[in-house]
Amino acid sequence: MQEAGGNAFHFCEANRMDEAIRQPSNTWSNLGYLLVALFALTLAVHDYKNKERRESDNFLVMYPFFSVLYGLSCLYLFFGSFMYHASLTLLFQKLDQTGLYSVIGMILILNIYKINPYLYHKGEWKNTHVFAKLLVIILNIAFFKWLWKFDINILVPIMLVFTFITSIYYIRKVSKTDYFVNYMYAGFFILFGAGSIWMLDREGLACSPHSALQGHALWHVLTAASMFFIYLYYRSGTLRVAPDRG
Repeated sequence: MQEAGGNAFHFCEANRMDEAIRQPSNTWSNLGYLLVALFALTLAVHDYKNKERRESDNFLVMYPFFSVLYGLSCLYLFFGSFMYHASLTLLFQKLDQTGLYSVIGMILILNIYKINPYLYHKGEWKNTHVFAKLLVIILNIAFFKWLWKFDINILVPIMLVFTFITSIYYIRKVSKTDYFVNYMYAGFFILFGAGSIWMLDREGLACSPHSALQGHALWHVLTAASMFFIYLYYRSGTLRVAPDRG
């Protein structure tokens, strides 16, 4: 298979090109994404099975398909990143990148949806959750077919900035009490720490190539923890009722 490019060979961990798994620490550390995926998908299954939960005003309990999409995004990232660091091939590098875009895009769309979940149409307010779910799917297709060609070192920060802005906008302008915001702050704080470690590893400023403890592996663990807290943030919230037209 064609060899990966870009950041593939810039990580600190020594590349074991004659072994089945070429970056062991960077590969196995992706299991954190799998755990977050299984957590979200398990809750989604229970929400679907226990229909009496639908009477709750909890955001993700009312619409468990959002949990399904979030879990699948995390699973997508797990598979892509695991296989990428195991093989260092171009195909799985693409899946790694688009998996990361999938998770960030999912969070961004959830933010946009909960800021304005209703559309006034033909004399009544309509919930736009179906449109938001379709947008998640369309965005994933676009990332896989076209947008993955953009520089990941530019596109990921841009997406994260918009995600942060929409998160703060909700708290400042919409409501401070609908969701347990400490989960969100924990997620962003951990993500900031993970990004700092990613830079140190990539630039070789904290590097021991043959050590089991790798900065990029720690990035995987911490970003998985960040994704877990962000899911808990959405899980903690209530969806606002339709506004009064008058």
